Amino acid sequence: MRPPEEELLAPGHRACPGCGEAMALRLILKALGRRVIVVQATGCMEVVTTPYPQTAWRVPWIHGAFENAAAVASGVEVALRRLGKEGIKVVAIAGDGGTADIGLQALSGMMERGHDVLYVCTDNEAYMNCLDPSTLVLTEGGLKPVSEVKVGELLYSFEVQRRTLVARRCSGVFFNGVHDLYEVVTPHHLIRATPNHPFLTLERGGGRNRLVWKTLSRLRVGDEVVVLKGIPYGSSYRFNFTAAPRAAHPVRVPERSSPELMKLLGIWLGNGWVRPERGEVGFVLPKGKKGRRELIRLSQKVLGITPTGNGSYLYLYSSNLVRFIESLGFWGAGNKTLPGWVLTLPEEERKALVEGMMLADGYSSRGNHRYVSASHELLRRLRLLLQTLHYRVGRIHWRGKGERCEEPLQNSGYLCFRKGAPNPEEYSSQHGNPLEGNDFFELERIIELRYVGRNQTVDLRVEGDHNFIAEGMVVHNTGIQRSGTTPFGAWTTTTPAGKIGRGEDRPKKDMPSIALAHRIPYVATASVGYPWDLVWKVRKAAAVKGPSYLHVHCPCPTGWRHDPSLTVRLARLAVETGCWILYEAENGKIRITFRPEKRKPVKEYLRLQGRFSHLTEEEMELIQREVDSRCRELGLGWYG
Repeated sequence: MRPPEEELLAPGHRACPGCGEAMALRLILKALGRRVIVVQATGCMEVVTTPYPQTAWRVPWIHGAFENAAAVASGVEVALRRLGKEGIKVVAIAGDGGTADIGLQALSGMMERGHDVLYVCTDNEAYMNCLDPSTLVLTEGGLKPVSEVKVGELLYSFEVQRRTLVARRCSGVFFNGVHDLYEVVTPHHLIRATPNHPFLTLERGGGRNRLVWKTLSRLRVGDEVVVLKGIPYGSSYRFNFTAAPRAAHPVRVPERSSPELMKLLGIWLGNGWVRPERGEVGFVLPKGKKGRRELIRLSQKVLGITPTGNGSYLYLYSSNLVRFIESLGFWGAGNKTLPGWVLTLPEEERKALVEGMMLADGYSSRGNHRYVSASHELLRRLRLLLQTLHYRVGRIHWRGKGERCEEPLQNSGYLCFRKGAPNPEEYSSQHGNPLEGNDFFELERIIELRYVGRNQTVDLRVEGDHNFIAEGMVVHNTGIQRSGTTPFGAWTTTTPAGKIGRGEDRPKKDMPSIALAHRIPYVATASVGYPWDLVWKVRKAAAVKGPSYLHVHCPCPTGWRHDPSLTVRLARLAVETGCWILYEAENGKIRITFRPEKRKPVKEYLRLQGRFSHLTEEEMELIQREVDSRCRELGLGWYG
C-alpha cells in the first residue's frame, strides 16, 4: 500500500539541504496519518520545524524538554485512556541525544511501565547546544550579546594546540527556541546554557592531565573549567562622530580614545547625566572629593573647557559634548552600561576607565575595591572588563527595594574586586596544570550548578577550533557534539581528530538492544535509504498495543561532512556494508528485514564522509572487524 499523498510535515521548515532527519519525519507522518499526537524533545528537528510562532507540523504536536519526551508522551497516553479517547496513537520523537543520553531514564521508565506509545529515535549520530540570548560574547569589536552576533564577525577563541587567544570567524547563528537553562558558577564567572552545551575542562588522572570538552549535564561542583585571564593587547578607539560646526558652547571633541578621556568618561559613568535640551553634561561630585579635582583637570586637558557649578554639582555646557557622549553607547535599556568597544582598548585605557568609575562611585580599602551602581547590566559588563585586567572579581551583590541595607545600596548592587594571587581553593592547583604561566587563560573550580528556568536560546557556529569566549568562559560552538550513538572513530567537535585526538574512542550505544532488554512487544531499526521498509515498520509499530521502539538511521550532511546529494546513497551504504542492520523484533524474536547479497567493504561507507577522513587503513580494518562481529551475531554474511 502506498502512503497517502497528503504532506503532514509542511514545506518551508529550516532543515539543511539533504537532511536525513527531515526525510524520516516526512515518511513517519505519512505512515501514521492524522490520528496521532506527537511529543517531540528539544533537538535539531524541533528547532528547524517550529521557529516561533510558525510550525511545520500539521498534526497535534507538543514540545517536551530535552530529557523527557517519553515521560510527556506517557502522560498524554494515560490522559487519553482516562478520557476514553480511542484510535489516537501517541508518538514520542527524539534525536540521539534526547534518546541515548539525557533522555534514557525517561525512555526506560516508559517502556518498563508498558505505556501504549510509539517511541522513534531519529539518529544522526551527534547533537546540538544553546546559550541564553543575553550571554556576552567576546568579539573583535568588543563585548556583544550572543543574539546580536552576525555571520562573518570575528570572535575570540581558544586555540587548542598552542593554548592561546585567536580570532575566528562566525559561520552561523541559530535561534533555537525556548529551552531549559542552567547556571555554571565559578568564583569569578557565571554563564547560563542548556544541559548539552560543552565547556572546556581539565581531566585529571592516570598520570596524564588533559583538556577535554564536557557537556554541562556532566559537570560537577569542583570540576575545573577554562576561563579568560586577560587581554594584554588592544588599540585606541576611533570615534564615528562629526561635531556640529555652529554648536553652542563648542568644546574640543576627541577623535580617538586616550587614558585621560577614558578616565573622564569613567567619572561620568559613575555619577553623570546629560540633558540634550540644555546642552548640559552634569556631575554629582562634592567639594573636597578627589574625583571633583580630577574632573576639572581632565575637562581642561581633554576638552578645553572648565566645569562650572556650586556645592556638589558641576556642569559642562556643550551640545556637541552631549551628542558625543550619547553616540558612545554608554546608555542602553533604560540604564547605564559599558559599550562593547571598551574591551578592545589598550590595557592602559581600560584601567583608566575603571579608575574614573572608582573616583565617582567606588570605595577602596587595603587593596580591596567595591563599585556601586543601580545598573545591573553595568555591573555585569564591568565584571568582565575587570577580568581582562587580571583582577579577582566576586559575584554581583544586589539589594532590592525595601531590603534592609545601607542607603547607597538601596535598589542597587555592588561588585568587589582586588589584585593579587588567586585563592588556591578557587583555582586549579599548579601541579599538572596545562595552563600554568598562560597569559590568556587559567582554570577555575565550579562552585555551583543550578537550574534557572526556561528561556529563548541562541547557537553560534565558529570556524577553526569551534569555540568562543562567552561570559569569560571557553565554550563550544553549535552542533556536531558527540552523543551516545556517535560511532567509533568519528570526528565531532567534542571528539576532534588531529594532534589532540583520533575521534570518538567509544563504540556506538546499541539502543535497539537496550529497548529489547525491556521485553517490549516491538523493536525495529530503519533507514531513510529504504523508505518502504521504514513506512511498513512505522505502521506495524503503531498497531502494537503497548510500548514500541523504532530507531531510524539518518545521515546529516553538516555533521557527517558529506555532499547533501549523497544522503540516500550513504544511508543505503550503511546497510549494504553492515554498519547499520535492518531488523525487527516481535516479542523478542529478531528477524532481518533486508539482507544484502554480498556486504560491501566498510571503507566504501567511511570514505564518503569527512568525519572519518583522518582514519588510517589499520583503523578502518579495526572498524571492519567490529562490523563483521556484529553481523555474525545477527546472521548476515561476509562481504565480498
